[in-house]
Amino acid sequence: MNGNGTEASMTGRDVLDVAISSSRMKRSRAARGQGISNRIREHFADGKWHPLKDIAAKVEAPEADVITALRLLNKPHYFRSERKQVGASWHYRIFKQTKMVSVEELTTKLAPILEGLKVEGRKNMATMVPAVVAKLAAQLERILQELAE
Repeated sequence: MNGNGTEASMTGRDVLDVAISSSRMKRSRAARGQGISNRIREHFADGKWHPLKDIAAKVEAPEADVITALRLLNKPHYFRSERKQVGASWHYRIFKQTKMVSVEELTTKLAPILEGLKVEGRKNMATMVPAVVAKLAAQLERILQELAE
């Protein structure tokens, strides 16, 4: 029924026009979201915490669109975002995912260091050896540099 109380009918062409219009709107929204994502990455992919209002202001987009874009950034091999609540507002930090390391590789390489730290941590002050902790820290630093390359 239309506004006059008579039945409205749509032709095949009308249905096609509606479908095309809907498709264009979706593509437009996706393109706008991609643009926001690009601006967020450009300005905020530094691993530091940023308030949502600051991100929205810098990329000149509504907070709801920024939240949607941040969800889209959480793609494997792309970028990763985290959020935390600070007072009444949300803060986000974004990391570039330039290199992925398997959990198996991490646990294999880091387990001996962690075990050594646990052993030293169980010792009392008289038997603990600071040089061992320093050696373990150096090993950890070397592994992290190797993984970053």
